[in-house]
Amino acid sequence: MNFLCRSLKYVSIIFFSLLLNSCNASKWHNSLEDSQDKSQNRNSYESININNLIFELTEADKALTPQLKYTNDGGSYYNYKKKPGEGDLSLSEIRRRISLGSNFYEEDRQNIMSLLKEINSLKISNKLSNIDSGALGLWIPSRNLLVIDFKVIKMGSPSFLDVLRHESIHVAQSCFNNSKNNFPKRIGLPLEFSKVINLNLSHNVYSQNSKEVMYIEREAFSYSKIDGAAIKLLNKFCK
Repeated sequence: MNFLCRSLKYVSIIFFSLLLNSCNASKWHNSLEDSQDKSQNRNSYESININNLIFELTEADKALTPQLKYTNDGGSYYNYKKKPGEGDLSLSEIRRRISLGSNFYEEDRQNIMSLLKEINSLKISNKLSNIDSGALGLWIPSRNLLVIDFKVIKMGSPSFLDVLRHESIHVAQSCFNNSKNNFPKRIGLPLEFSKVINLNLSHNVYSQNSKEVMYIEREAFSYSKIDGAAIKLLNKFCK
């Protein structure tokens, strides 16, 4: 380890893939329904198998552990991925994550379980599916259905939690508009105008959104990375 420390020249950072959680006005009503059997009972309730999900996330999280890489001139660097909303890591933090491995993300997995249990207690249908639009998550209030794309599992627990929180905040926005089955309405929380959120909202999946829908999306992005915010909003407006 001492040798590795002496040869360390720089730290390489790879961000998590762009988080695109779409609740575009047209998608809220049409995107998934077009691919579903029209005769399906919209009042039926379904939920993600939490135990299976946590097992798959634990496996995916193994790939998030920082790795030591070597350069052609004999130097070395750590290659790692940031959690959503996270700043640069110190060398001591990188080493801590290496020592913990996938266990470092245990709290994220626990938060995923807690949020899914809260969603289930509110009788909000939730499922994993393939989303053709390129979005990582969808909230479809007309069907009381929250959807997360299968590929988010491979991105690991931090990204899955962020997408789940984002869509859960959209659920709370619908409840704020008097019903889970209503189009989401901006709650009126202070909005963040960071480069990361601006980048997310610049994706073409949002290109047809009105200004107000973009504010609704920005509100969800602003609070999806705050621990406990999604559950608090669900408890406040959906019960």
